Amino acid sequence: MSATAISPDALASGGKGQRETTALAKAKNTIQYMIDPKTGAQPTRLRTRAFLRSFRYILIFAFWRLVRYAKYAAVGAVVAAIGSTAIGSVVSGAAFVIAPTGILGGAGIGIMWAVAKFG
Repeated sequence: MSATAISPDALASGGKGQRETTALAKAKNTIQYMIDPKTGAQPTRLRTRAFLRSFRYILIFAFWRLVRYAKYAAVGAVVAAIGSTAIGSVVSGAAFVIAPTGILGGAGIGIMWAVAKFG
């Protein structure tokens, strides 16, 4: 096999190089549309636009749901830490039964409470 040099003009004039550029441009356009559908160029197909917009809304919903669960876990951990310290200083045996053990136990209780309350 002989090594032949291919000029940059030959790569840019079509074929695989052109497809990669087009695919890169489409990917950038798609990401721009997902970030803010009101600005920038829209995908040409209605099906693509509907899918990207729906996917964007699902991602936003999932993000805020995780934020909500994290808040409940943090509050549960703080309450468990304060409660177990306060109860444990009075009666050491009751602290284990009344308050969950440690920060991870409180976070787990907080997450279970959030899932039970909000699904």
